[in-house]
Amino acid sequence: MIRVFIFINALFWTGNSIAQINNLAKPPHQPIKSEIEYINTNCTRRTNKSLSERLKNYPFNLTTEVRLVSFRDNIDTINGQIEYGRDSLPRMNDTICYSRLFEIKKLTFAEVDRLTDIFYNYGIPYHPPDGKFYIGSVAQCYNPRNAILFFDRNGKAFEFIEICFECKQTRESSDKISLGQMCDQKLDMIKDIFKKAGIEYGITKGLMLSD
Repeated sequence: MIRVFIFINALFWTGNSIAQINNLAKPPHQPIKSEIEYINTNCTRRTNKSLSERLKNYPFNLTTEVRLVSFRDNIDTINGQIEYGRDSLPRMNDTICYSRLFEIKKLTFAEVDRLTDIFYNYGIPYHPPDGKFYIGSVAQCYNPRNAILFFDRNGKAFEFIEICFECKQTRESSDKISLGQMCDQKLDMIKDIFKKAGIEYGITKGLMLSD
């Protein structure tokens, strides 16, 4: 009788322990469709700031010339594995090596107007009610081939925005630089400026899928 009682108690405690472990193992809360369906991250014109207003933003407020450039990809093979460089804009001691740039195009006044319009007038339609954005997966193939260079009145490139159009990621040379509120098509819109300016590498040529 005592053995039966001990056996029943053992089953009871084992069951409780398993239940507790299963509770601890539950996955973190994932937003259900009703929680995220209101989030629209498509680009839309949110404001109509004038060019003079837009040019007050850093680094345009200190910029006398903007150039679009392309450069060869920085891929190394280490132990048989492809490693993508995360700092590919050719530089030495914080100075850009212009001889290693592939294509260089100076933006016209109209092109600067369009670029700043994309930066500061486009974003998502509205802020979600809870102020949160649920971000999807981000490609890890960062292998930039293009950049936007900002030149001061002394002809020195003092800031840059490095861009990998394929994986839709950027790297800014300063925390003070902002592309404005990001939205799904913003980098595609900037890519179109590169294309119309005559930049081909990283835009229509030299792509990983076509290499």
